[in-house]
Amino acid sequence: MKKIIILLLCCGMLISMVGCGGNTAPPPTESPPTTVSETIITETPTETTPPVTAVEPTEKEKEPVPTESKTQATEPTTTVTEPTTTAKPVEESKPTATPKPTESSAAENTVPKVEEPPQEEEIYVGIQWPEVDPAEIERLVIEKVNAYRIAQGDAAATMLPGLTEVARYRANELTTNFSHTSSRDACNELKYGEFVDMTLYGLTAEDSYYQGYNREAIGMGEWFGTAESMSYRIAEGFHYSKGHWSYVGSSKYPYIAVGVAKANGKWYVCICMSEENYGG
Repeated sequence: MKKIIILLLCCGMLISMVGCGGNTAPPPTESPPTTVSETIITETPTETTPPVTAVEPTEKEKEPVPTESKTQATEPTTTVTEPTTTAKPVEESKPTATPKPTESSAAENTVPKVEEPPQEEEIYVGIQWPEVDPAEIERLVIEKVNAYRIAQGDAAATMLPGLTEVARYRANELTTNFSHTSSRDACNELKYGEFVDMTLYGLTAEDSYYQGYNREAIGMGEWFGTAESMSYRIAEGFHYSKGHWSYVGSSKYPYIAVGVAKANGKWYVCICMSEENYGG
């Protein structure tokens, strides 16, 4: 019986020792990890995910790496945009360099030099003819008409100063009304020629008039050049016009006068031919 009691006491002691040891040593070695892992497995899908991350930051530092890689994957996207922003300053730095203004200023300095030649070209040196005296053209036309008359065996016509004023009056009328008709008779306006009193024939004084010449030839053209060249073209034009030359070049009309006027970029000419000297 004593042995049995001793054995029971020994077993009790062993059990008590085992119980105490189980409360101290096992937690760090075996039982707690298994229970903790089991509780973690059961609790992680439901509620205790935050505590797990709070408990295991030290052990699972490798796990945040993928999370960091994810953030890094997002960060490159930001860095991709950042180079674009850095590329823009590079482009901005190019405009900061100001060679163009210097070139523009240099070009502006050269512009007046380039503008000067066109101003000289606008003068049309050698093309723009000097002003020509109409009286000189009139004199040369008579000279060349007489040369044609003499060449064909007729006498030269005599120029009448009074009739020249009539021819000039008609030339000015041609600038607005290029025709042989006129609202006002040049001889009556200038009182040139022989006065014909129609009251002697039973008519009124208003029917009286001045007889200054018999025929006229009129012309118009865009002539240019010197007085010599222009007079040659005028005389030549009348010479080769059969209708005009039939009386301009005829010895029947020994008196002549020429009037020239310029208007609207054109020249107008009137040649008055007379059978008699009606007024000098």
